[in-house]
Amino acid sequence: MKAATNWMPLVAAVALAMAGCSSGGYYDDRSDAYTQAKSAEPLVLPAGSQLYETREAMPVPKANRPFRKTGDEFTAPRPQPSVAERDYVERRSMGDARWLTVNDPPEAVWPRVVEFGERQRLTVTDRNDTARRLTTSDGMIAVNDGLGATSEVRCEQNTRALDGCLNALAGYLDARGQTAMASNLSRREAAGSAVARLVGGESNRALLIDADAEQAWAELSHLLERDFDQPEQQLLDQDAAGGDFQVAYLPLAERHVGMIDRLLGDQTPRRVRLSVVPAGEQQARLTVTSVGEPALDDDGVRDLLGRLSSLLR
Repeated sequence: MKAATNWMPLVAAVALAMAGCSSGGYYDDRSDAYTQAKSAEPLVLPAGSQLYETREAMPVPKANRPFRKTGDEFTAPRPQPSVAERDYVERRSMGDARWLTVNDPPEAVWPRVVEFGERQRLTVTDRNDTARRLTTSDGMIAVNDGLGATSEVRCEQNTRALDGCLNALAGYLDARGQTAMASNLSRREAAGSAVARLVGGESNRALLIDADAEQAWAELSHLLERDFDQPEQQLLDQDAAGGDFQVAYLPLAERHVGMIDRLLGDQTPRRVRLSVVPAGEQQARLTVTSVGEPALDDDGVRDLLGRLSSLLR
């Protein structure tokens, strides 16, 4: 009888713990409470606020369809990624020049390029680990600093891009780099380093980009072709030789207005020229100039530059 009673304290403790986990215990089950949530008006920033110079600490992706509830049954809409997905290896071009952009820093990419040469049994005539340059009998492979924590990989012979070499390198690097992509993104987010930053004041605002003018133009060309494909923001023309782009842009503050403002206001996207010029060693300056009427005012210029800065992250 005494042995049986020895377990009574343990049984009582387990029963108490189980009671705490039940629906009538210490914690309420709120797993479906969000189905009763209501929409609120979007937050309106005061005039003069910087729209893109801060970033969301916990961004909530938009859903790919509205929430629908039928009786007691419902399915939660699947969220879309909060940032545009980027491939580990992407191609860039400017005029006749072509190269690869790899989403990893040069110190991580260079050993894979050396390994590529060994696997392909290239005849290496010179290897410079400091400059990250591999010279072969067929051409030269170089790994340079890209925008942010990325690399620029070129394969050339007498300054002419070798497409066969670039294709082989792209496949090799992509196959071996997918596992490193997530860790590199985490390092960049933790560091919080900005590739581009807004400088200047009214009438002389600009974006200062930590890259030479050629790199900055090629990256902007890729991003504008990808993201500026809507009536409110559209790439109209680009000139690699002049380092210019022409875009049509409607500021964010004018896209979400009431019916009266929409009828009485001017919803015409402003035509502007984006110019990329050198601004010192490994830096470029991006400026905005209105083309025709209606002109883009200072708030619109700041809004557009902020948008471009966010794309360059």
